[in-house]
Amino acid sequence: MDFRRDRLTWTAYALLAWFAYLQAAPGLIIGYLRDELELSYSTGGLHVAAFAAGSMVAGLMSARLERGLGRRALLWSATALMGAGAIGLTAAGILGATLGSVLVMGVGGGLLLATIQAALADRHGERRAVALAEANVAASVAYVTLIGALSLTAALHVGWRVALLASLVVPALAWWSNRRLAIDAPPPPSSRGGQGRLPAVFWIAAVMLVCTTAAEWCVTAWGATFVEDAAGVSTDAAVTLMAGYFGGVVAGRILGSRLARRHDPARLIGFALVVSAAGFTILWPSTGPAQALVGLSLLGIGLGNLFPMGMSVTVALAPGRAALASGRAVAMTSLAVLLAPLTVGTLADATSLKAALGVVPVTLALAAVGLTLVRRARTRASGALRTAEATSYSR
Repeated sequence: MDFRRDRLTWTAYALLAWFAYLQAAPGLIIGYLRDELELSYSTGGLHVAAFAAGSMVAGLMSARLERGLGRRALLWSATALMGAGAIGLTAAGILGATLGSVLVMGVGGGLLLATIQAALADRHGERRAVALAEANVAASVAYVTLIGALSLTAALHVGWRVALLASLVVPALAWWSNRRLAIDAPPPPSSRGGQGRLPAVFWIAAVMLVCTTAAEWCVTAWGATFVEDAAGVSTDAAVTLMAGYFGGVVAGRILGSRLARRHDPARLIGFALVVSAAGFTILWPSTGPAQALVGLSLLGIGLGNLFPMGMSVTVALAPGRAALASGRAVAMTSLAVLLAPLTVGTLADATSLKAALGVVPVTLALAAVGLTLVRRARTRASGALRTAEATSYSR
């Protein structure tokens, strides 16, 4: 079956890229907020945690909201909510206001992410892995764009807030061009998309996704700060070096989207875990910007593929319930984004940031265990299906 990108697909890609741009922002501006508000590591990490908390709540209620509002209304309402949170963050000047604004961004962003993933999964069916991989290529390009925007605003001495406000042009144009676009999908013939019980293997895959997301966000949230401390560079230089990480994410996801056309996403997750481990092995002992850049680049290539491939595998385990599966997966991965960077920040205050980042290889190892269990469960299910078909045929 050919993979075709229609207007809905391109709109979803654009909005997911904008979501990723703002999702990565709290982690990259921690250094600036710590300087402005005189925050500790753990308090600065609360901004990443606030976004994740909002997304977790959104993931739990997205399927119900979709049934009540419809997918189209939910998509644009979530977009508006996330934009409002971004405006609030740039206007706030005290800790409570910045955290509240990021929380609002997280709720809107979580609803937006769950809705986009469900729409792409329903629209492309068996080719969902390709659609989700390509959507996350757009997201990774947005990460690099954010790095460039922050570097540019620093060079122009206009501040990080301009970089966030400028991004609001994207959802405004997307809505104006597609405000009449049909987005709601017909209900699946076998079950209603937001109801039903998810199979046990789905939850195993979701836990695997939690582990990979935890590893990714430990690096996304604290990578720039780690490089600043380890390599002895300025905050602006450390943020610029993170371009290696996000550039690796772009390269990895482009390659992954190609490979997903011919290979099982579960197999690609295994390769990505190996590359991620190699990248961390180089980054962790680094004492200069060159070695840190190499480690970050490899980490980006590996970690960048874990979410789209993991999401594809996870949603595919709940056929006919894309909205529910996507919402639950967003809630669980948001829990990882909530806990992992906050845990690293707390451990860094007690020990050191380098020691705290030891969480990363632990989560990668746990993800490998989860992947093994999922592949075994799928193999058993396929074997049982072939046996049943053979029995039916013999009759």
